[in-house]
Amino acid sequence: MVHRVFVILNVVVAVSFLLSGIDDLFVDSFYWLRRLYRRLFLQGRLRRVTETDLAGIPEKWAAIWIPAWHEHEVIDRMLLNTLESLDYRNYDIFVGSYPNDEATQLAVESVRERHFQVHKIICPNPGPTNKADCLNWVFQGMLLAEREQGIRYEIVVLHDSEDIIHPLELKLFNWLVPRKDMVQLPVIPLEMPARYWTAGTYLDEFAENHSKDLLVRERLGPVIPSAGVGTALSRALLDELAAARQNQLFNVNSLTEDYEFGLSLLPLKRRSILAQYKVLRMETRTRGLWRRRQELHQVQEAVAVREFFPDRFRLAVRQKSRWVLGIALQGWKNLGWQGGWWSRYMLYRDRKTLFTNVINALGYLVVAYWLLDLVRYPRGQSASMVPARWVWDVILLDTFLMAHRLIERVVAVHGVAGWKQALLSIPRSVVGNVVNFCATFVAVTQFWNAERTGQRVPWQKTTHAFPSLRELREHRRRLGDLLLENRVVSVAQLREALASQQRNGRKLGQVLTGLGYISEQDLLAVLGRQLGVPVCNVDQRMIQRSWLERLPRDVAEKSLALPVRFANGVLEVACVNPTAPGLQEHLEELLGCPVRLHLAGENELRLAIGRAYLALEGQAGLMLGELLVNAGTITPQQLRQALTQQQQTGHKLGEVLQDQGLVSPEMVIAALREQQASRLVETTGESR
Repeated sequence: MVHRVFVILNVVVAVSFLLSGIDDLFVDSFYWLRRLYRRLFLQGRLRRVTETDLAGIPEKWAAIWIPAWHEHEVIDRMLLNTLESLDYRNYDIFVGSYPNDEATQLAVESVRERHFQVHKIICPNPGPTNKADCLNWVFQGMLLAEREQGIRYEIVVLHDSEDIIHPLELKLFNWLVPRKDMVQLPVIPLEMPARYWTAGTYLDEFAENHSKDLLVRERLGPVIPSAGVGTALSRALLDELAAARQNQLFNVNSLTEDYEFGLSLLPLKRRSILAQYKVLRMETRTRGLWRRRQELHQVQEAVAVREFFPDRFRLAVRQKSRWVLGIALQGWKNLGWQGGWWSRYMLYRDRKTLFTNVINALGYLVVAYWLLDLVRYPRGQSASMVPARWVWDVILLDTFLMAHRLIERVVAVHGVAGWKQALLSIPRSVVGNVVNFCATFVAVTQFWNAERTGQRVPWQKTTHAFPSLRELREHRRRLGDLLLENRVVSVAQLREALASQQRNGRKLGQVLTGLGYISEQDLLAVLGRQLGVPVCNVDQRMIQRSWLERLPRDVAEKSLALPVRFANGVLEVACVNPTAPGLQEHLEELLGCPVRLHLAGENELRLAIGRAYLALEGQAGLMLGELLVNAGTITPQQLRQALTQQQQTGHKLGEVLQDQGLVSPEMVIAALREQQASRLVETTGESR
């Protein structure tokens, strides 16, 4: 009896694999034929959009929406990384939080008080409601901010509190919106060590879905679902939906409101696209087996959203059960089978996971029984598991389709993460199938209980992780990339500087200025763009004595930070390293007010700190340059030129003037003696 049951299961599984495999083969074939067509007939006629093109479009105002419930462990770091990384000016960030989540509110507030672009929105109802409800209230908060600030946000971008946002994301959205009503960026999970099998399954699935499946869906149907992160929406679309839905943009009865929102564009006759855009950058790679050396290579980097996904089996089941429930079950119930033939075909592909996840598990069960049967009866004494010839043929076709499926996945993962992760995707497919089966079982159980009791399925959020500072550096734009993009240095000059950097261990900017390839002003402009902080020149006349009295001189000299201006309740501080850990918090504690860090040149700042504290101590006297000008030794123009060179080199002013042949050592000594006498008069009130 048991054997007969497994024979029937074998036939059911074989036929199901065949039907699902043919479906996947069609999508794969369409994708590769489309790529071949574009290469043969369109590649020469389509001009690639460059970063210069993106930079040439006037910036529209953009709003980034982030729903947050119990995200106090990651939200502040995510916000700071976004503020430091984005290559864009006209944007604000709106974070939705709850009145009973004070920890998240405090984390957002710690960033908001120092960065005016961050807005905290508090939902009126205690959390957790669900993500859709939180986003609806964030929308209301954005409308209020518009009235208060007198601006209009033309682009709205959806993100989560664990996302790493690419620096060029908003510039790309600025190029595409409002020509496209919804733009989805690829989501690429961050690579983790090989031992994290569960987390690796996310990389495998997203690599294939966001590099191939969504592109096919875009071509066959007019809309694609939103991933909930890296999604840009046009304001015209939001206004139309708000008017039709009484300001309820997202469906609060769905756990995957982003998925339903994307498909809701279909009856509105609006289109959405997956934006696959890559930028060229230079990176250093270590080569050589015996003699290690650094080489400069040009690589393509995708403008995409990066984030960590759960690395534990239980957490992965919880997250994927929400996706299965929201997409396959609630989506089936709420959306039905809308649209034309191709749209319904894509809805079928979304919902067939309810069956394929179960069939995959049954397939493993059949294989296990088959192997056990072979062990029990090694000489073929057992009854056959294949009742007919055609079943063997189906099994052979299934084997071919399964091999094809694994090859497609390997190719997709290689495209985003390299060969190591690509090969690991083969054994990880078993782990992924087990996770998906458990998630389907949990989702069906939750949906059945909700339908039976009439209660809403609760928002069971996933615990999120955010990368460390070391990991974040790998996903920020490097200084060398920005210098090349701005045509400040050539590739040959950058190669020479990188080689020198490997020998002496100095910072790349210091090496380039030392070689004379760039000026400190050019370096500061690019560094400010890389770090996402404004660049300032220190004006001695703006420095207030009261702030210097609160900041000890040794602290200013050690941290190379100097208060320069107080405006709108925030003290602007010029410093050499605005991203130094704990610097901003330490300065705020000493100065007793919110601080905003600006970037300044090291040589200029050292001179400014010395002059400012000499003046504070009443020892300023007449500076050397002023004495030489008053004595008629040099002209004011010569002094300005010498001061400029002093800022670039860091040498003493007397040495610069001597190098230029404007003064002799005796003239400098005489001027210094007069300077000391001037200080003595200011200190004692007596003349010599």
